[in-house]
Amino acid sequence: MPRHPFLTAIVLGLAVSLGPTRSTSTVMSIPDLAALQKMTARFAPADIGADLSTLPASERQALGSLVDAARLVDALFLRQLWAGNSAVLMNLAADGSPLGQARLEYFLINKSPWSALDGDAPFVPGIPPKPEAANYYPADATKTEVEQWISTLDDRSRAEATGFFTVIRRGPDRRLRSVPYSQEYQPDLLMMASALRKAAGLTAQPTLKRFLETRAAAFLSNDYYESDVAWMELDASIEPTIGPYETYEDGWFGYKAAFEAFITIRDDAETRRLSRFSSELQELEDNLPIDPRYRNPTLAASRPSRSSTSSSPRATATVACRRAVQPANDERVVAQKGSKRVMLKNMQEAKFSKVLVPIARTHAGGV
Repeated sequence: MPRHPFLTAIVLGLAVSLGPTRSTSTVMSIPDLAALQKMTARFAPADIGADLSTLPASERQALGSLVDAARLVDALFLRQLWAGNSAVLMNLAADGSPLGQARLEYFLINKSPWSALDGDAPFVPGIPPKPEAANYYPADATKTEVEQWISTLDDRSRAEATGFFTVIRRGPDRRLRSVPYSQEYQPDLLMMASALRKAAGLTAQPTLKRFLETRAAAFLSNDYYESDVAWMELDASIEPTIGPYETYEDGWFGYKAAFEAFITIRDDAETRRLSRFSSELQELEDNLPIDPRYRNPTLAASRPSRSSTSSSPRATATVACRRAVQPANDERVVAQKGSKRVMLKNMQEAKFSKVLVPIARTHAGGV
């Protein structure tokens, strides 16, 4: 079996289709073993690790529990992307043939049976077009039906229906209704919360403990405000990002947030270098050759930066999860605390060596 759980696939080129799925997914024949191997070869695998030598025993133990929590994110994301994902994965895992194992490897890279580099074309037989609405809305619903239903709701119900942390399902009467993530994904979130609480009990770092406790509570309450604030105030050697963030998989409205996780170790030396650079950002902003009303007068103050190395990235197939900037979804948190940049140093180094250097050599004539 490939070592996918601790492997990050660095993409040499990425073209993710977000168009209407049932009519615009790329049509191509199901690839055979040779074709699938060529498709997989477009990805350059890179082992991603981190130096844990400076972490005391208590923090290493906390880190282990955080990795346990992050491991649960993959299965949850698979269900968010498509209701049939888990069954396809199990079938591929049971297929010991060379073609079956090749399909499994490519599935784990894409986190689905659709090839992101080929317009989301299916590479497994019997797979329907990629659902534009992912698994956030009923499979038998249409975008128009959901829009019309939302238009009939009162303000509070509309806020829930269009919120980041609810899915839309049909009730026993077949009518649409909002279901909070804390209910829809309860078994997964209970296990994730338990792992976070265990890590909180092990760490000796107050801000990390507070974030883990409040994020565990958020998984069960569906209220992420306090934990988002705690994440913005996090100042610890371990820098975890875990929860529902980016909304790109909701191809209908961009409402619903996908779960993702990074577990990183702060690089203090690089963070100091970033801080030196950050101290100059406001002056650069103030002198941009644009109308002053478009400048941000509080740019540097509201956007702390950290440099980290990823110890065990549980990267989903979404492009967003590979980005180094993570926002809080709650506009109140953004207004109060701004956004936060976590630069993944070893990920960027891998991209440089696996992507930029080969591209540069190609354009330099193979030198």
